[in-house]
Amino acid sequence: MTDPKNFEWLGGLIQTTDTLFPSGGYAHSYGLEEMVALNKVKSREGLEDFLIQQILPGLEKLELPYVRYSLEAVEKNDLDELVKINEEISAWKLTREVREAGSSQGAQLLRMILEIYQCPISEQFKQLLQEKGDPCQQITATALLRNVQGAPLTSSLVAWIYQTVSNFCSASIKLLRLGELACQKIIHRCLDAENIRRLLSNSQKVNREKAGFFNPMLDLASARHELAFSRLFIS
Repeated sequence: MTDPKNFEWLGGLIQTTDTLFPSGGYAHSYGLEEMVALNKVKSREGLEDFLIQQILPGLEKLELPYVRYSLEAVEKNDLDELVKINEEISAWKLTREVREAGSSQGAQLLRMILEIYQCPISEQFKQLLQEKGDPCQQITATALLRNVQGAPLTSSLVAWIYQTVSNFCSASIKLLRLGELACQKIIHRCLDAENIRRLLSNSQKVNREKAGFFNPMLDLASARHELAFSRLFIS
């Protein structure tokens, strides 16, 4: 704490993980709405088990490594590599709803970066994507954001875990009628020290050619949701 500059990134990190920040996450259930409709998640205990047994492993083996790859590319100012990573992220999102959710939030986040930070690297990346006609995925936009904020890698990864878990819990308030206290308890258990340590440690070991996670139930739920008779969420 002797050098305040070491913590200049913290305010921006808090601001951009807060629910007031317009990232578009409130409009998505990330497959949870259809999982509830299929009676695969029916209660607070069911949601907690779903997050710990299915979502956190996916973060460990796929999303956290790709956040790291994206951050490394941005730090090297290798935007061509970041474009390739962005394409890979789109490719491993197997259902249209999930791909569009990621690109919708990515586009929103990229706009916020350009408005708030006037980041030249982000502007260059946007131009490269426009030339290729590719959408910006949320993970690559997040890497650009954390880079311009100067946030450390570990803090950026923990923030991604928190956002993922809290998005599901936020959707559960409407879908499962869970109260805010119940949601906070679930978030607390998912983010306990042991889980965070394990996720960060294991995700650091995942090489790019080995990164991947297959959750057919969640993919099927996302595919079914697109054709549902009625929906509360976009995805």
